[in-house]
Amino acid sequence: MQCVFCGLVMRIGAPGRILKYYYPSDLDNFALKCAVEKHLRDNGRLSTVALDTTRLYFLPFYRFRGMSYSLMSEKKYEDDEIELDQAVIPSKTIFHQRCRHFDLTIPAFENKAFGLESLGVRPEVIPLSVFAKDILLPRSIPLGIRVSPDDAKQSAMGMFAFNLGFALEGKEHVISEMIGEGLSIIYYPVWALSATVGGMPVTYFIDGLSKRIINETSEPFEDRSGETGLVIGDEFKPIPHRCPNCGADLPVSEFSLIYYCRNCHKSYIVVSDGYRLTKTRSALHEQGKDYFPYWRFQFKGGRGESSVGEFAKILTGEIPLIAKNKAKNAFYLYVPAFKMPDLDNMTTRAIRLCRTQPRLELSEDEITPAADMILPECEAVELARFYWQVIRSRYRYLNIPDYVFTQGSLVGQGELLWLTMTDSTGPAKSRVGKSSISAR
Repeated sequence: MQCVFCGLVMRIGAPGRILKYYYPSDLDNFALKCAVEKHLRDNGRLSTVALDTTRLYFLPFYRFRGMSYSLMSEKKYEDDEIELDQAVIPSKTIFHQRCRHFDLTIPAFENKAFGLESLGVRPEVIPLSVFAKDILLPRSIPLGIRVSPDDAKQSAMGMFAFNLGFALEGKEHVISEMIGEGLSIIYYPVWALSATVGGMPVTYFIDGLSKRIINETSEPFEDRSGETGLVIGDEFKPIPHRCPNCGADLPVSEFSLIYYCRNCHKSYIVVSDGYRLTKTRSALHEQGKDYFPYWRFQFKGGRGESSVGEFAKILTGEIPLIAKNKAKNAFYLYVPAFKMPDLDNMTTRAIRLCRTQPRLELSEDEITPAADMILPECEAVELARFYWQVIRSRYRYLNIPDYVFTQGSLVGQGELLWLTMTDSTGPAKSRVGKSSISAR
């Protein structure tokens, strides 16, 4: 982040931290009373509203974000008119790839009286504010957090599995990976207005942004869970975002894990207590001057295959692998470490690298990064497993335990490379995607 007054560049996040945000609400008693009267009119209840008390509550929600990758198979038959008593062998198996950005909110509180099960807005559309108790309105109450981060992640994965069930539609599930999972906490404003309506006491719960009545109760209401909730999340503690070597400001980014200093041409990876120097290894891959980050993992097959020439014998449909000048090169799996809106496009690019095994001449020269590096190595390993499953799904004879991706499939640790790309956003034709492929 950068201060709008003095221009100072600061960093507020670090890997693994759960940061807190909130939506402010400055409704006054007149606006709240008008919201209740409109609600009564819309429901045909013309009654006099006598305002008693108002109280602003901030309801905590976990925001879960990630990238979901799924591979499904579907059996196709030559004759669609099959008798029920006939045993028909499928003519081919079609594989379908489904890649999506996953973003949802999960209540972190237990009180159901508010009537709010999820945020009524999309966080990526309406800007969030930094949460701190001392900047909230007087007498406003942040509810206590009652759900642990592990439970929130488990709920999110359950919803992912539920949605995946609808996507299958008669297909068989092959593999799924959730990549780049991250949690933050958003406090959402809800007003509790106690009033006398038609001579009866009622408490209305009013959305602090839309002024919509979301629930009402005739029971006396008060929630003091904020005094006993779990201590979850980190306060924002900005630190100077400068190059440890030369002192120049590093690039401003919300999600990047590596920063490249354009002044002294050194790269630093973000750690909890600051920055750690790392190598900047790059290579020319496609035409262009902009470099994009990729993880590269040396891969070993289930029967000892380790070179491009050896993999060419089992991946018989990959013509680029048979080039003689690549035969002795190590075989790698490539994983994009940057963000693209179209995950299918990004997957296509990564698998194309895996299938072509380009000859790269690595250097540590000055580069121009064109994208943030957002994917840690541990997450990249999970995505590499998905890519290998997509590649081997084209070959029936590789559908054996010997070629299942395991921890022993990777040789050593991953390398972070910066590769030139012609276009990072344009469409690309995929050999595996919404238009599917058949197994050999």
